Amino acid sequence: MTQFYLGVFTTEGKKVLVSIPDVEYVETFGDSFEEAFENAVDALAGSLAVGEANVKPKSSMNNLKKKYPKADIIPVPVDLKIVKSYEKNKRVNIVMSESLLKTIDEYKIKSSMNRSQLLSRSVVEFMEQNPVD
Repeated sequence: MTQFYLGVFTTEGKKVLVSIPDVEYVETFGDSFEEAFENAVDALAGSLAVGEANVKPKSSMNNLKKKYPKADIIPVPVDLKIVKSYEKNKRVNIVMSESLLKTIDEYKIKSSMNRSQLLSRSVVEFMEQNPVD
């Protein structure tokens, strides 16, 4: 089941503003509804990952509609992949053959990633495709 928080979407001029009243500091905007929604998903994930946001008990849809009658109240999902991307990094040392390292370095240049990004993505993809029971 996807966790979500209710977002308050309003239009001001040509911008779509978003706030999530139940998670302190989550306010963003976009040039379109779609962009504002994507930014809200990202802002929510970042705020929850850092752990500094004050998370309040969830408001009901009816209460938010009464409080913000001119706004659209839309569920904003918590994207766990984005939350993880905001986690603190930890340095590790690994050992591999020189030829594999050379292959990795050639690939990373073509893919516009650094070694850490390439290896992290590769490990996640491998574990998703090869679950251990």
